[in-house]
Amino acid sequence: MPIASSLMENALPTPFPAPQPLPPGLDRTAIAAHPALRAVLKAQAGAFLAVHRQIPRIAAIFGTQQRYLLAQLATAMAFERGERGLVVAHFLEAVKEHAIASRNTAISFVEEMLHYRMAQAGPAGADRRSRPVVLAGSTVAALETWLALHLESLDALDGGSRRATLRRDPGLLAQMHPRIVRQLLSSKTTMQPARILALFSDMNDGGLLMDKIIASLDDAPAGAERFPTRIRSFGQLSEPLRITRTHLLRKLAASERAAHVGWSAKRGASIFWISRDFLTEYEAYQIDKLACIEAAWQAAAA
Repeated sequence: MPIASSLMENALPTPFPAPQPLPPGLDRTAIAAHPALRAVLKAQAGAFLAVHRQIPRIAAIFGTQQRYLLAQLATAMAFERGERGLVVAHFLEAVKEHAIASRNTAISFVEEMLHYRMAQAGPAGADRRSRPVVLAGSTVAALETWLALHLESLDALDGGSRRATLRRDPGLLAQMHPRIVRQLLSSKTTMQPARILALFSDMNDGGLLMDKIIASLDDAPAGAERFPTRIRSFGQLSEPLRITRTHLLRKLAASERAAHVGWSAKRGASIFWISRDFLTEYEAYQIDKLACIEAAWQAAAA
């Protein structure tokens, strides 16, 4: 798929770390124990920031934890039905089953996808809720990029060729994505982000803000409790995300009071740092997601 291939190539500002071969098939324990994990997650975070700069409108659909889950569920259900498209009524039932959002929020989400042409509506039946919704090509391309970057991370851990395989066979996306989403929706780590991550996950571009912080990590001595970043101002912290300085300050306040994040000297004019607990929670969330993707990859390969 040309659009996706272009996005994937441009989304990697620096090479991922050289892989260190492990036995075939990574599980959660192997991913968590890998010595290159932190470097891989740092590269992955930078890659997702690059994607956001290229396709901010589509990337914004994953802007909060709730929208991320709605988007993953809707697209997985659409892939499962193929050309027949997602049935809105079925989507609303699934949103309720997984307690992701209210009915009105889910309906508004579908309407937004249609408004911004991330999907197209098929012919309406007697009941408008029964109309099919088909994913736009640009949305499928963005999802392929999302999957490819995670496969790149897995490849960097064990020297595999998952991303190259996806490039040769884009049909793997439709095969794998519903499997991935079923695992994510059954994961407590995904559905109930840990306490520190939860402070960011419900704000616009909260996930991208965390990616920005991780992508900016600087070196820290062994055993450090605080991890410095290359961020030196509020402007650096918020650009290019959809968040105002006022909103950012309000959201950071609780984390600063709890010493999860902070500044080495003057607020907004010194080195921004995160705590070991912050980094541990972020890594645990990413490890869980990568493990879900690897399990779906192995199932597809089998």
